[in-house]
Amino acid sequence: MDPELLFSTVIAVAILGAVVVAANYADKRRDRRLRQWVFGVLLLMNLSLMGLYGLIPLADGGSDLSPDEAAGGLILSGLVGVASTALLFEGVRERIARFFPARKARRELGDYAAIPAPGARNGSPAEPLFPQMLNYYTTATRENPAAHAAAAQATAKPGFDPRSTVHAVALVFIVYLLGTQFISFVLEGGLAGVAAGFAEGLTAWDLVLNGLPLIVIPVLGVGLGVRRTLPQALARLGIGGLSLRGLGVAAAVTVALLILVSVVGSTWQLLVPPETFEEQTQASEALADSVTTVWLALVLAASAAISEEIAFRGALQPIFGFWPTAIIFALTHMQYALTPATLIILGVAVAFGWIRMRYNTTVAMVTHFLYNFIPLALNVAIGTEALHWLHGLGFGL
Repeated sequence: MDPELLFSTVIAVAILGAVVVAANYADKRRDRRLRQWVFGVLLLMNLSLMGLYGLIPLADGGSDLSPDEAAGGLILSGLVGVASTALLFEGVRERIARFFPARKARRELGDYAAIPAPGARNGSPAEPLFPQMLNYYTTATRENPAAHAAAAQATAKPGFDPRSTVHAVALVFIVYLLGTQFISFVLEGGLAGVAAGFAEGLTAWDLVLNGLPLIVIPVLGVGLGVRRTLPQALARLGIGGLSLRGLGVAAAVTVALLILVSVVGSTWQLLVPPETFEEQTQASEALADSVTTVWLALVLAASAAISEEIAFRGALQPIFGFWPTAIIFALTHMQYALTPATLIILGVAVAFGWIRMRYNTTVAMVTHFLYNFIPLALNVAIGTEALHWLHGLGFGL
């Protein structure tokens, strides 16, 4: 285990986690001052990001970066800083809200909006930020609100609220996620640099630490311990039971996705020269080739499935909608760059998103795991180049 990676991951999770917890308190208490503090911290983080990814690499003459790579990092970090700062203004969020599903207005809920959440103490406002996901506002709520809160509907769509501190933080974090992906891609020298990084090898600890922020931040973001109990948080994330029907759906969708990959992969190879195909898939092949044991394939598939489904389908999709979340998911996989594999990743995201809406996030996790694990495990078992063409087409997500 790399102590430096462990330390940096823990510090990052602690800082980001503190921000989302404070944002939840700000929304719960409707505290303007706390909201301003949250936005102030985000502004400092924006400036730090610009310095870390832009100014420092440019000023470091002894680094291995070329002038073009350093300049590209500076430009991209500046764009990320400007975009994430603009999102701190409610007017900007109101303008982009039309791209996301609208949250039901409080005034439409009538007198039911005043009903306190189960567990509220001393009349304090403990109402969840997404009450419609907990079946609060029904004609029977007055009679037994606790029972209706327990019967939460994990597939409901609360939508995006530009006035919400939590939603503002979520938007900024999405910009961070996408921005750092693109910046790292440029600073590492494109697909060749990413491939060289994967060629150094992966460990189980690397994979676990990589997925940790995508689990902790979303779980805290939905208000665990602040606006929601553990059962309510799990319901909000869509994490529920796994039935035989769910397993069957996961298996069927996995087979369909593998067929899709086979068809697109064969077509892709026919349409481009061999050297072009090899160049476009070198990073993803290096990632798959770094998985040398079935155990490592299991850890990679499980860590990606659990963390990414909790973050994207569990936390983000109910707020930002089906298609925006699928596009964001595809853009975060820079090992495929802007190649036909990106379209496959988008198709995979659509499949996972549909499962989330139709069933739950747990079924999406199982599908995601099977989709990753099967080709990786076969490659380890076969030990030949026969599956290499699959590596560039969306595996190891």
